[in-house]
Amino acid sequence: MYYIQTLLLAGGLGFFLIRRGRISGLNVLMISTWILGVSIIYWRYGPIGQWSFYQNDQYFHWRLASELVSSEFRFSFDQFNYLRLPYTGPAHALSALGVDATLALKFVSLLCAIATVNLVSKQLSRSNLTLTLGKFWLVAGPIILFFSLLALRETMMVLCVSYLFLGESHRMRFVALIALLILRPHLAAAAVFGQAWGWFFGRLQNRWYLTTVLATCILPIFIGTIGFSIGNVLLNNIPFKVEESLFLKDQVIQIFSAFAGLQFLTVADQTVEFTTQSILFIRLIFPEIIIVPIAFTLSCFFITPHTSRLKLSVLSTFVFFMAVSSGTDYLSVRQTLPLMPVMGFVALLTFRKDSSAQSGATKNSTTSAVELQQAG
Repeated sequence: MYYIQTLLLAGGLGFFLIRRGRISGLNVLMISTWILGVSIIYWRYGPIGQWSFYQNDQYFHWRLASELVSSEFRFSFDQFNYLRLPYTGPAHALSALGVDATLALKFVSLLCAIATVNLVSKQLSRSNLTLTLGKFWLVAGPIILFFSLLALRETMMVLCVSYLFLGESHRMRFVALIALLILRPHLAAAAVFGQAWGWFFGRLQNRWYLTTVLATCILPIFIGTIGFSIGNVLLNNIPFKVEESLFLKDQVIQIFSAFAGLQFLTVADQTVEFTTQSILFIRLIFPEIIIVPIAFTLSCFFITPHTSRLKLSVLSTFVFFMAVSSGTDYLSVRQTLPLMPVMGFVALLTFRKDSSAQSGATKNSTTSAVELQQAG
């Protein structure tokens, strides 16, 4: 029955995309890979063992999607945050219709992954770029597709962050922000901070650009550290206290290791489930974990007027979020993944072969996403 439901869900999605005229070769590839992937995982690990494949958080999501609302439910931010409703709610609805709860979660992950890819593809096309298989890799498509095989909220956070930076509808951007706030509050705070930072410093003249980039690599670390303490006061009623250790070089090294996708080397051993060899092997399978942040970082040091504000917004969001995450027990690729498609998008626009894009002379190729950034 699990396999039949897999085919029905995937077939229904494909039919919907065809009717809307929005299906592409990459969509077909993603749906086909998803069918094969979830089927192999279920065949290899079974209905229970699949919860421990890669990340055991999948059991927690399964329980939420199965039960969702208990007799103790109350309308509060903590309750919505605990239930992760934007992600588990649709899965619970599918589960109520008879779909396996774990499969329902994975299907929601697939929907978000395809929506993200289609959003990035649309914005690239506005800059006369086509999302080929190579560019799919540079916007972290393979690892996003991998996460669509899991009952985890990451692909929904990827979609929310991507829409906040690249989306066109202000109303839907607000919806994305609320969903992100529920799924991961400190990432939502980082995105808001980044938008404000980019809006303010993106107005400076080009001669200040590199200075601003260097400042953006450093200052949000301390702002994020203070923000983490403020968040603990507001959400957890923990007295305001900025620990001295958060300002030492270890934290800075930990944050900057994320620019190379090697943050796992700087966290406590007890927070890492796999061996170093296993984690490095994962980066051989998904090299975009390393390539995309590095490509984005390099792109930030090239002045491209039509993307400068977007670069500063994404860079400050990334640094701020890494600073906040370094105050927790976990810092992994799951923290950087939500920003990877936008990072890759910026890198593609910066290093495109069209020289007019590098100089900013061809303004007609500017994406609506960047226009939104410049309009504030």
